[in-house]
Amino acid sequence: MKSIAGVILSALFLLSVLITSLHAIAVSNMFYEYEHEKNGIYSSVGREQAEAVTGEVIEYLDGGSEILYHEIKGKNIFSERETMHMADVKSLFLFFLKMRSWMTIAFAAVVLALIHDLKSVSKSFSNWLIIQMAVFSVLAAAASLKFDYFFTIFHQFFFENDYWLLDPSDSIIINIMPIGFFKDAAIVAFLSTMAVCLGTAAAACRFGKNRMDKYNLTNRFF
Repeated sequence: MKSIAGVILSALFLLSVLITSLHAIAVSNMFYEYEHEKNGIYSSVGREQAEAVTGEVIEYLDGGSEILYHEIKGKNIFSERETMHMADVKSLFLFFLKMRSWMTIAFAAVVLALIHDLKSVSKSFSNWLIIQMAVFSVLAAAASLKFDYFFTIFHQFFFENDYWLLDPSDSIIINIMPIGFFKDAAIVAFLSTMAVCLGTAAAACRFGKNRMDKYNLTNRFF
């Protein structure tokens, strides 16, 4: 029972942290600015336009606006294909955020159900979290070797249409967010997720160890 609880809790935790990391990056002005500087976007597109478009994308994904729109010379700078794809992206974001909410509730429910044996379960949670981190790291390493391929597979799996196939000649989104942008986003999400999970696993392990030390000390006297 403790091992099963450890598997469930660790999976819920890792996925929740990953979703949180991805969402934080998607709406982070600082990350976009860093990537624009790194990829020379300000030089190729222009700082004013890049910042305006980025602001619209962030506001849209973060729920601040219902329509992706930025007017240039009397028309929307985003093409119809871009707006349709970004609507799909936003729906996917909302799905993952809702899934994170349900996973948080499930995590809390399991913890409450095992509250009287929580320190014992914490050791199993720590062990399984480390195992799942190792598996996740292997998958991430494999994906990094052929990122373009896995990026395409990701879109084919999560999107039912081909609106994500944008033409660089008329897509402002592709011009300000090239493939390198998404690769860096994946790396940052991976590293931040691993950092949080590693710290949590260490804390859970220590929590469980303290419980066992107290148990063994008690047995010496009784």
